[in-house]
Amino acid sequence: MPFLPSRGLTFRAAVTAALLLVPQAGAQQATPLEQLTAPLQPNLQVPADLVLDRMPVRNLEVVTDGRTAAGSLARRYGVAPGAVRLLDRRDGLRLFRVQLPQRETARQPQRPASVRTYVVRAGDTMGRVANRFDLSLVDLLSANLDRTSLDDLPVGSTLNVPTGQPGLLVRIKPGQSALSLIAGYGADPVATARANDVLPTELQVGDELLLPGIRAENFAQTLAERREAERQAQLARERQQKYERYLAWKKQKERERLEEKYAAQARYEKYLAWKNSPERRAQVEAYERQAQYEAAQAAARTRQATAAQASRAAVTAASSGSVRSGLAWPMRSYRLTSRYGERDIAFHRQFFHGGIDLAAPYGTPIYASAAGTVTQSGYGAFGLNVWTTGGDSTLIYGHMSRAAVSVGQRVEQGQLLGYVGCTGVCTGPHLHFEVRIGAETINPLGLLP
Repeated sequence: MPFLPSRGLTFRAAVTAALLLVPQAGAQQATPLEQLTAPLQPNLQVPADLVLDRMPVRNLEVVTDGRTAAGSLARRYGVAPGAVRLLDRRDGLRLFRVQLPQRETARQPQRPASVRTYVVRAGDTMGRVANRFDLSLVDLLSANLDRTSLDDLPVGSTLNVPTGQPGLLVRIKPGQSALSLIAGYGADPVATARANDVLPTELQVGDELLLPGIRAENFAQTLAERREAERQAQLARERQQKYERYLAWKKQKERERLEEKYAAQARYEKYLAWKNSPERRAQVEAYERQAQYEAAQAAARTRQATAAQASRAAVTAASSGSVRSGLAWPMRSYRLTSRYGERDIAFHRQFFHGGIDLAAPYGTPIYASAAGTVTQSGYGAFGLNVWTTGGDSTLIYGHMSRAAVSVGQRVEQGQLLGYVGCTGVCTGPHLHFEVRIGAETINPLGLLP
């Protein structure tokens, strides 16, 4: 394989590098350090036209043996004799410079054969790709110095994956050479030539060079710090967004509160305007007149019904043997607090009051208002109550604290039945006294003296 030295190398260094990578048959192999430092041996056989520069440039440097003339090189390269110039002669070798016409040649940039191109799939990350090829993350990053993030890995993008010895993959830029990069990164020239499977001097600007053993640890650290900085920035943005949403929510709540306040004020002012309006006063007066009229009608109907019921009771009592001679007051001392059919309390407005209420101190004796037989003595519809029956009439004594008679007992008018209490539905100690003819209640006041 021919050896292509970079411009700027001395004649001896160029030839020494060429002989290093082109071992002679039967010769004992020396170490890389010995090969680089050993003096040039004049008895070594060198090809007659070892080309040191194949780049499509105007000047071409050629090393030949001592027998080659400038004219033969001119004929070989198809140039005029004046285009070939002898630059140096030593150790039985000659170095010529051949001026070639400038020609445009299409050339693809070279890259190491041990580096393959991997197309990113869905779900891939730098760490997953490194694990898939048994590489460390630093080794994978060393072959992909164009990466700007550890996380941004679009599907369909490509990664460089070293399949042999890992190292730093760099592209030769204008003003650089493979040898300058090897020296600048401190790489081993022999290991570099073997890893790239090409002499470093054959590489040109735009070609890729793998520097084995060189790891981009600082680059990986930079990307890791950039990731952490981006994460912190994202957290800061999220906190700022949450705070802005909170401020917007707070502002909205304050706006709604003010709107409700203004709406309530508007409703109150509208109510005040309606309250003091002539239409409202006229409406209230009409309602009051209607209520007074309905109350008067209801009172008249109640009086008529009470009078009619008292009349019927008087007629019935006149024909009934049990109350023919009238009733006696069931207590000696009392106060009439509620009349027959009166709607004085909430319970009487909900349920018709079919008797009269006689208030008296707790334990006041209660006597039979008429003769009869005890049919109930105990808790019933009116708390602790006593019912007596005579003919078709029934007398009820309710809300007692204690009864003095039992069921089936015959009692006479004025006989002790029990004592005043407040059992059952009661608002205070009193006697509920009720008279029924058949199953219909009548007003007791029409039969009492």
